[in-house]
Amino acid sequence: MRLLCRLACTALTGVVLLGPTFGTPALAQSDTAEAGTAAQDVDPVVDHVIEAVILPHLDAFARSTAALARTAETECLASSEPLRAAWAQAVDDWLMIEDYRLGPLEDQGRRYAIAYWPDAQGHRPRALARLIATAPAKITTRSMTTAPVSVRGLYAIESLLFDPRFSNYTANSGACAAVRAISADLADLADIVRDGWAGNFGTTMRTPGAPDNTRFLDASEPRQALYTALISSLGFDIDERLGGPLGTFDTPRPKQAESRLAGRSVANLLGALDGHEALALGLAPDDRTRETLATSFANARAELEALDDPILGGVADPMGRFRVESVQSSLMQLEREIEATLGPALGVSMGLNSMDGD
Repeated sequence: MRLLCRLACTALTGVVLLGPTFGTPALAQSDTAEAGTAAQDVDPVVDHVIEAVILPHLDAFARSTAALARTAETECLASSEPLRAAWAQAVDDWLMIEDYRLGPLEDQGRRYAIAYWPDAQGHRPRALARLIATAPAKITTRSMTTAPVSVRGLYAIESLLFDPRFSNYTANSGACAAVRAISADLADLADIVRDGWAGNFGTTMRTPGAPDNTRFLDASEPRQALYTALISSLGFDIDERLGGPLGTFDTPRPKQAESRLAGRSVANLLGALDGHEALALGLAPDDRTRETLATSFANARAELEALDDPILGGVADPMGRFRVESVQSSLMQLEREIEATLGPALGVSMGLNSMDGD
């Protein structure tokens, strides 16, 4: 039931307005002229999140992916420490923006082209093997735009750099050409997403109810969209980043841990938690809410940092599994605290509670 709720809760219609919140622009119901004026008022919460949280982190991702592309041009081998470091920085910056699961990141499936994971059906190894068998001259940034998402983005590069099935390649190989093309494609995607938020989509978020705004019809919806994105992203950590390798008691799946090849499964969880916290605190409309949320995030982070299992391999051991389940429970508690604190402060609530079930 929990996973079904996750899917349902990602729809904006699954968020219900509770009531007016101080600082929220409200559209007049009885006067068209007043509605037109109100539509031009910018919600200070949404404006702050875009300017102080979303755009700076999108800029950072654009810079780090550009640096990765430049590095790959001169050092494409899997053994290159500068290349691995540039990739790791791009992953860190991605984890700060993956919560923005609306608008430019969702359009044309860009989220999956940037970070296709989990690869539940195991498409990536087979698709990568076909790709790198291609003549290097045919593997270009342009060709990547029509390639399967399993061979694009951060996790495809991880496989080429860290998977022993692929990482022993030479400078003139298809794999080397793939690292360069995938990195350049990734930088292009980062630019598109950043420019979309800095331009048309950012304007759309700030002008709900405007005559030409068909995406956000009233002043509550931008808040609703961002809150939904936050809760959905935290649910992804619970259900996929932890739930995937946990599997069941009889059938744990440690090999399904994210970024296991690079040894950073828990590091990714910590990075994602940083991204969630940045968005949550940015959305918090008052100091009291921010302080409460900061405490909740600190408690969850302490639980995760205490987990001495960087690739979650302990899920196959009863005691190790207990520790990972404890981390999962701490994230569920964080989710409940966000719903109890931030939702009411913003005047929104998930239409289906993530803990509902029977």
